[in-house]
Order: sequence, then C-alpha cells, then structure tokens
Amino acid sequence: MEYVSAGDSFKSKSEFLESYVDEMVGVINLKDRVFDIATDLSLKKVFFDKIHLANLHPKIEVLLILSSKSAMGEEKHAQFMKTIVESFNGEMNLFREENALSQFIQLMCGFEKIVVSGVRGSVVGAFLGAILATDHRITTDNTVFSFPHIRYQMPPQGALAFFLPKYVGIMKAKKILLSGDSLSATQALELGLVDEIVTDESFEQGCIKAAKKISRVPSSVVSMTKHLMQCDLKGLATYFEMEAKLAVKHKIKLPPNESLE
Repeated sequence: MEYVSAGDSFKSKSEFLESYVDEMVGVINLKDRVFDIATDLSLKKVFFDKIHLANLHPKIEVLLILSSKSAMGEEKHAQFMKTIVESFNGEMNLFREENALSQFIQLMCGFEKIVVSGVRGSVVGAFLGAILATDHRITTDNTVFSFPHIRYQMPPQGALAFFLPKYVGIMKAKKILLSGDSLSATQALELGLVDEIVTDESFEQGCIKAAKKISRVPSSVVSMTKHLMQCDLKGLATYFEMEAKLAVKHKIKLPPNESLE
C-alpha cells in the first residue's frame, strides 16, 4: 500500500487512539478498545495503517506503541471471552482475534525501524507475547502480567509459547505457562521480558525519553542489524497455524464465577 502524505496523515486523535510525532519518535497511544481490534475491521485498519505510515514517515526513526492501564487487562479479556461464548459467531471472533494478533506480530518482526512498546497496569499473556516481538519493552512498576488461558482451558495466545522459550529457556517458559502464576514488573525485568521500568506517573514521558535515546542509532545500522536478526518468519507462520487450530478445536470454558446463568 502506498501513502502519499505520510507526514500529514500520521497525526490524529480519537477515542480509540492518539498518534503524533515527537522529534524522531512516532507515538501511537492506544487508549481503549484494544480487544475490539479483533472484531471491528475499521479499528484494525486504523491501527495497522498508522504502523505502515510510521514505517514510511521520513522523520520517524523509532515507533513507540503505548497502551492505557486497562486496555490489555484481565477485566477486558474476561468481557471478550464471555462475549465469544455468548455470541452466535463466537468461533469466528476468536479466529479474528488470533488473526489480528498474528498479523501484528509478523508486522513487528518485519518492521524496518525500531519499535518500542510501553504497557502498564493489568496485561494478559497474549499481549505479553505481542510485545516480545518488539525491540524494546517498557512497563510501569505496578504492572502485572497474567496468564488467564489456563482458566479458560485454552492454549496461550499471541505467540507466547513461541517467543517465551527464546527469552527465558524452555523449562522456565513451561513453568510460567503451566503454573498460571502472574508476573510482576520486577520479575519480568529480571527474566529479560521487559527492558525498563518507569513510574506510572511518568509513563508516557518516560517511554518517549527512552525511545528518543534509541533513535540516536543510525537508521542504516538499525536496518542491517534487524535484517540479520530477523525472527524466523516461516517458523512463526507455522506456529500461528497450529495455535489457531488448537484455539478453535478446544471449546472455551468460562470459570465458575464468569459462567452464564
């Protein structure tokens, strides 16, 4: 897809997201409705178009993707999973969620510029998997990563089982994915799953400051390095096919306190 005026069209503001350029950093701030990207094609298009525009923008050296406290958390996840069970086309919505996540992750793996992700508050495992596909991860001191796939008797989503062993080794990855225990920001930092922790009060500015520091690396060095270190896209595509089949094959079971009356 070709964009004529990337510089003019990148900046925008809505209830869904805000995007702007701060020096050499392109910022996409996801405010809400992140789970709706799976079922609302217009939201998905807006988000993905912004990412493509950032890649073409002549002034952007680093793309920074931020999220609000509740956008990726357990409460929104529980609402989404209940909707899938109640909905007539629930299996299709689950497939769309898997597809949206896989497209985003593969886009991050092939992105030519540095991508910094900033998350905070409650973050479910699927989105931990998604940010592991980015180059630099920042979180707040009160962030908690949870793994609710166990409660719903589902396989882990967001290529979590693909990336996690690469970061922590297969034994630690199995322990994390099979125990269901949450990870604090400090634990995630110690495991190398995040690179920096900032205070909640300074979240956006702290992420921008870190992104600006990274933007000093020459773009040619970034491009060559990322090309050499590009993740196994063929292996990732095969993994996503398996993940999607398992997700659709196994019927979602709501936890007792979330079951339908």
